[in-house]
Amino acid sequence: MLFFIAIGILAEKGLKTFLKRNYLKDDIDERTGGGNSLGMSNIDKLIAALVTAVPDAIGLFVFFAAAYFSYFTFIWTKSPYLQLLFLSLLLTITLIRVVAILSQLIFSPAANRFRILLITSQNALFFHRFLVGTGAYIISVLMFTVVVFRLGAERNTISLLAIFFASILLLASAILIILLKGRMQTGILAASTGPPSWGRGKFASLWHVPALLYLFILWILLVNTIDSPQEANSRAAFVISFFVLPIWMIADRFIQWVVSFLLTTLKIHDDSHDADNTQENMLQRQRGKMWYGRCCSIARVCLVFALTIWVASLWGIHVPFISRFTSVFFDASIILALSLLLWQFIGTWIERKIAESIPEEKEDTPSDDEWGSSVAACGRAYTLLPMIRKFIGSILVVMVTMTILSSMGVDIGPLLAGAGVIGLAIGFGAQKLVADIFSGFFYLLDDAFRVGEYLEAGTVSGIVENITLRNVMLRHHRGMLQIVPHSELGAITNFMRGGIVVKFNLDFPYDADIDEIRKVIKKVGQTMLVDEEFGKDFIKPVKSQGVREIANSVMTIRAKFTAQPGAHFVIRREAFKRITEALSAKGIQFAHRRVIVDIPAADLDKMTMEQLKATGAAAHQDMDVTQKNQVGQSGSNFIKEFNV
Repeated sequence: MLFFIAIGILAEKGLKTFLKRNYLKDDIDERTGGGNSLGMSNIDKLIAALVTAVPDAIGLFVFFAAAYFSYFTFIWTKSPYLQLLFLSLLLTITLIRVVAILSQLIFSPAANRFRILLITSQNALFFHRFLVGTGAYIISVLMFTVVVFRLGAERNTISLLAIFFASILLLASAILIILLKGRMQTGILAASTGPPSWGRGKFASLWHVPALLYLFILWILLVNTIDSPQEANSRAAFVISFFVLPIWMIADRFIQWVVSFLLTTLKIHDDSHDADNTQENMLQRQRGKMWYGRCCSIARVCLVFALTIWVASLWGIHVPFISRFTSVFFDASIILALSLLLWQFIGTWIERKIAESIPEEKEDTPSDDEWGSSVAACGRAYTLLPMIRKFIGSILVVMVTMTILSSMGVDIGPLLAGAGVIGLAIGFGAQKLVADIFSGFFYLLDDAFRVGEYLEAGTVSGIVENITLRNVMLRHHRGMLQIVPHSELGAITNFMRGGIVVKFNLDFPYDADIDEIRKVIKKVGQTMLVDEEFGKDFIKPVKSQGVREIANSVMTIRAKFTAQPGAHFVIRREAFKRITEALSAKGIQFAHRRVIVDIPAADLDKMTMEQLKATGAAAHQDMDVTQKNQVGQSGSNFIKEFNV
């Protein structure tokens, strides 16, 4: 038998070495932050501890499988008694190691960065050894009694053996309590965050008295129920009652996490250290710690009371109303734990995806241009995930509430039926609300717009700042926030999908060189295309489209380019600047507004300069209002050209 156990050990060692060397080392370092526990939440610590326990769990499975199959493959005898003895030995070793792995996850004596419980390394090592030792003793005793019973022992003999081994366990525990009296007193006093209270001090000095009394009560209960028809239930109750302290420690830590999660969600308490150390924030953190301490104390009292009633119910001691309350308390705790873990997982995943979908901000991008230069459209995940998170949160709240009410014995059938009737009534009475919700659903389903995009819908326009179930909030480029129901959007113009084509006119005199102007504009476009700041935002470069029109004493040449949405304002401004500088370098000037007065040559020789100025002023007076606004209000504000 030892030979086949050794085969299992060798197979386990080889597999664990292979896994740690090739697969799990980098994953462990990544999850543990290279051995640093700062900033790690309890969930992160638990995940890291589970990752470190993966090699042990896989190795234990390989150990059991290798020893079991090698034994039953190469065994030279089919003796049932020998098989029973081997299986009991193999199961004893396996179960003891399972207890050791679970204790390692709970107390983490060798790696304090994974420890969830707020205890010192010395106490963690003590509890780990105590749990593994007592677990090994109980498992060995149970396997021994099973083997003795299968070999033909009477039931009374099994009962006497159970009392004998339980008495030894309780006696050893009582001796250990007396020996560790002072050490535990120091640990209880050190667990207080501030100066220990009077009650904590008294409990620290007298904790061994209720502990010894508890062990004596356990022995009395076991002796009185050992020959009852539910003898197996009494043994299970004894084992659970004996390990009530580790159960309380785990449950207490879970209760503290639930309280912290709820207070953080309600913005009452935040245990993060990223806040500013201003006086207001410090006062708020102090109030949050005060509320956290009070809520934890109340929850701890409720937990002790519930555990006491639960342990009593295991021994058949039932208090009608209180026992029912304890059952509901544990059911509600399990439901709440599962829902909070699910919400923590979903919320963390959604927050990570939202952070990934937020575009990077450009430090040198100006933010005073219309709507475009400062706009960066977010990914679709940033638009949809917040609404999905709210929807999942609402569903979880409803499901948890209904499940807890059902566990309390409340018939939730009428509630569900009433909710259906109310929903139907709301559907008929709030058709506009339903239309808004369904319109928004299909807008999002079609990916019509996202947060950060610039829209124009009817008479409203602006950047999509937020999307709710009913409304879309548009921030106008002049600062106003417009809240528009989805059903009133109608046809939408989304400026952020595809490129924006920008066309602008340049006015030149009649005698300007068109080919030279075209070459200048083309050269400016090629220069901007390779520019590090503007080139990445181009889809098509700046180029000339030729003469657009000839009118009002000017020749209009049109230029155009295609750019990414939001960047076209900056590119247009830079294009104006560079084209102007390039034309000035070539000696080409833009056309100016002019008034041309045609005077016959015969009259021109007879007119003095004062008469010419008066003629120009009279021509200015004859212009219509639009022309005056374009040219100016006096003859000195425009160029007077006299053409013969």
